[in-house]
Amino acid sequence: MSVNGLGRPRDTRVDRALLSATCELLAEGGYAATTIEAIARRAGTTKPTLYRRYRSRVELVVEALVDRFGDDPTHDTGTLRGDLEDLQRHQVALFTDPVLGGAVAGLLEELRADGDSAEVFVSRFLAPRRAATALILARAAGRGEIEPCADSEWVCDLITGPLLMRALLPGLPPLDERVVEQSVRSALAALGRDGEP
Repeated sequence: MSVNGLGRPRDTRVDRALLSATCELLAEGGYAATTIEAIARRAGTTKPTLYRRYRSRVELVVEALVDRFGDDPTHDTGTLRGDLEDLQRHQVALFTDPVLGGAVAGLLEELRADGDSAEVFVSRFLAPRRAATALILARAAGRGEIEPCADSEWVCDLITGPLLMRALLPGLPPLDERVVEQSVRSALAALGRDGEP
């Protein structure tokens, strides 16, 4: 019996197969190749089964990204610099991953055209990552490293913007340890920690 007492319990093997198939197709052929039909076929299931779990391709892709990358990239290293470096290394891994690389251009195009899909993306994938930056800054303020930050959104833009540009635009320098160090140094300067080594 299912948890709510209605019908059969959901088969978690199908859930896992759908998420895995989505990631495989994104990495292999990009967003355009990751159709509902292709996902269901790769997962060994049917479109109606998929639609009982996800209302749209965007919802399934976003869930696959959350499953792959988590929804809270923060670790408490004990220092603001350490937390920001850890976050940036996580973001570099995210932006250089072939699954996200396959998803991003087509997904962004669909999100621009569909407000409901954009809301799913923001609430499930983007907002938790932006909240992670706010959490890092709140911890640093609690340790007395910085004054309470009134504009964590700007700091989030400041550290993510360079990574996003390098991930999306050809001809720019690679996403590497140097961009981690430079972006963290810029964030520390914006937070009044210019003297950080």
